[in-house]
Amino acid sequence: MADMGADVVRVDPPDVGQNLSPGPFYGGRSDRDHSIYRWHYHTNKRSILLDLKSESGRGVFDSLLTATDVLMDTFRPSEAATLGLDSPSLRADYPSLIHTTITGFGDEGPYSDYKATDIVAQAMGGLMALTGFPGEAPGQLGGEQAYHMASLHAAVGTMVAILSRDMDSAGRDVHVSMQDCVSMATLQTANFNYYTWDGIIRSRTGLNHAFSGQKQRGERRSFPRTLYKTSDGWIAYAAHLAPPHAWRNTVAWMAETGEEQDLGDARFDDPEVRITEQEHINRVMSDFAAKHTSNELYHSAQKLRLLCTPVQSVADLVKDEQLDDRDWFVEVEHPEIGEKFTYPGAPYKLSDTPWQIRKRAPLVGEHTHEVLGDWLGMSSEEADNFLRQEPSSNER
Repeated sequence: MADMGADVVRVDPPDVGQNLSPGPFYGGRSDRDHSIYRWHYHTNKRSILLDLKSESGRGVFDSLLTATDVLMDTFRPSEAATLGLDSPSLRADYPSLIHTTITGFGDEGPYSDYKATDIVAQAMGGLMALTGFPGEAPGQLGGEQAYHMASLHAAVGTMVAILSRDMDSAGRDVHVSMQDCVSMATLQTANFNYYTWDGIIRSRTGLNHAFSGQKQRGERRSFPRTLYKTSDGWIAYAAHLAPPHAWRNTVAWMAETGEEQDLGDARFDDPEVRITEQEHINRVMSDFAAKHTSNELYHSAQKLRLLCTPVQSVADLVKDEQLDDRDWFVEVEHPEIGEKFTYPGAPYKLSDTPWQIRKRAPLVGEHTHEVLGDWLGMSSEEADNFLRQEPSSNER
């Protein structure tokens, strides 16, 4: 929301440990202001330092709520109730406020007050059961996917709530459960109809297609592998999803370098033969892929309208020509360090209201004076008096 232009103020508590802004840390300085994690997730925001458990800090926070459109937090129900920040309390005092809360399991139910991290939500939401190799332990998807799923749903839900309030001036409560969000993604990925119709429970298939070996209406389906190792990495190849004549084009693709082996034989034109000979086809395809780079295979396959893509690493993304042409990476200045850093850019482009990084993440409490003046009309002297009462991050 901040990257789309909203004035987002992060309420930073006194320093209570690195869990608020985990590493890695720039320059080896283990404090919140040097957390690269914080840099990435808090661009364009302002920061005010408040201790919500102190009388003065809570007084200012309550005043800020009268001036804001949205409060977003991650307090569990018991924590929210202790602080008086549960939805019923807030609704009584701030009837037009949009209150969005993100928790592991929502605001009701037997698990509602349990703590949850990304891996907990991935496990409890079913996604880890699909990730990994047959016979091995389930795997966690990288990149904190459960956190991102919940955050995206919270952002969309919040915007819908704001639009609803525009019509009737009434506030809304938006409760987001990470387990709910991950479960929805899992059931879509696992094709829930397979379970409800045929009792099939999707399992981990490693390099093979997601439904390899699964039964549908009493028949065993056979799919090719979907990942092949190349001379410099991996490709994802989905010939089974390609347009008509996919098999003929696949053979032609390998034949360009004389590596189709016996797959050009007419007997392989029969889909039933390809099902029974799938392991042999996989071996030929593996031999073929191993002799070429990922990009060579990608571009040569595209000419034949075959679904082949390189599996790119972070190093690949940095030099990706498509991202470069779209000016996706952006430079962000950190004046207090005297350097500029390369950041990931906009996930989408809007014609009139562009998503953009205008400034780096705030230092802890950097805008306390500024926000008290802008939102509450405090004079500089009044803000100073408040700040003298409120403990600094260095005192805790």
